[in-house]
Amino acid sequence: MADKPNKVNEPVVQYQVVTSQKKITFFNSFEEAEEHGLKEMAGHSYEKRLENLEILRKRTNSHLLLSNGNWPPLKKIITIEKGNFK
Repeated sequence: MADKPNKVNEPVVQYQVVTSQKKITFFNSFEEAEEHGLKEMAGHSYEKRLENLEILRKRTNSHLLLSNGNWPPLKKIITIEKGNFK
């Protein structure tokens, strides 16, 4: 080591580059931003649309949720009425 005083001996580390689909977009007007948002929402899959719908349902009906954030179980009531058929 005396002959190479400036050499640093570090372990080799490999970094993985994670490509994200998130990006920043700048708009010239509010209308352009709204149009971009509508096009983006139109491209969502059915699963993503259902996830977004569930988020909206929980926001608007938060007073109906349990303390843990889940929906209460449904009451299973069956009513049978006897009809008069002639």
